[in-house]
Amino acid sequence: MKPKLISFSTIAAIAVATTVCVIGTVSAQIDSGIGSNPHLRSTSQGQAGQPGSATTVVKMSQKDVNFIQKAAGGGAQEVANGRLAETQAKSAEVKNIAARMVADHTRLNKELTALATKKGVNFNTGGVKAQNLGSGNFDALYLSWLEEVHRADIADFERAAKNSDDSELKAWASRTLPTLKQHLAMAQQAGKKAGVR
Repeated sequence: MKPKLISFSTIAAIAVATTVCVIGTVSAQIDSGIGSNPHLRSTSQGQAGQPGSATTVVKMSQKDVNFIQKAAGGGAQEVANGRLAETQAKSAEVKNIAARMVADHTRLNKELTALATKKGVNFNTGGVKAQNLGSGNFDALYLSWLEEVHRADIADFERAAKNSDDSELKAWASRTLPTLKQHLAMAQQAGKKAGVR
């Protein structure tokens, strides 16, 4: 049997095709992190689904991606600080508030993660740890922190509920606002008893 010869142009074409595939694979693996928080790496994938696929990923505006990223980090911080307060707080009322923060923000974080996944936005809050709230009366420090954080969260969520470009994100922010307002009221009421003001 006589060996078949391969032309130089065929070898060159195979080499070019292999190089393009490798470069495409490497490019697809690059993480284009958004934001300055190292715990929150986010990418928004604007690729439309392939014909016949079940879902199509819609590219979100940068404003909406930033809101998701900030809300995810804030929610994870609430859970971490709440868990700390469940063990460090002296008052039963503050421990109960901390448990409520953990339960509510865990639920809200799951909802946000599901929505973000559906929209093609990925983030990682695994590195978020409880903050050092300072020395002194832990209960008062925690309640003061809760009040400050929830005031800022409510402002962010009100903006998102009005101005988000994505209708599902807008609806989620609107549904979340009453819970955040309840949290603020709880922190303020307990803070008066604990001498925060």
